Amino acid sequence: MFADFNTDKFPFVFVTFSESLNSEEEFDEFLRGWLLLYHNRKDFIFIFDTRNMKNISPKYCIKIALFIRKLKKQPYHYLQKSLIIINDNRIKRLLDMVFSLQAPVAPVYLWPTEEYNKDILYEIAKNCNRDNLSDNMIYIKPS
Repeated sequence: MFADFNTDKFPFVFVTFSESLNSEEEFDEFLRGWLLLYHNRKDFIFIFDTRNMKNISPKYCIKIALFIRKLKKQPYHYLQKSLIIINDNRIKRLLDMVFSLQAPVAPVYLWPTEEYNKDILYEIAKNCNRDNLSDNMIYIKPS
């Protein structure tokens, strides 16, 4: 499984990614998990943990950008913001590519950290905003 969705602390949705993406089907399953959250019609906050990711093809940047473009056509965005935890420059460059192709639907905060305490990560996700960015945090504005 490429992405594990944990909704135990909803409205926070903690998504942990595996080391590699092995098939189109795994990627499509990730997108279906995201859409399922929209079908619930409840506001939520993503915490994406990309620290295990290693082998991801750039072709998925285009696919996720197209997916975000489709999401933007929705009348309401249940996704309120995303915190993306990163620790690899290759993954950061892939994210840069995604957001250069398509702006996010909600504010995104990229945070290079090794923090593994989920309670702290939930607190950071809850409180982060454009005006109080943590050290090294990067803000990506929705359009």
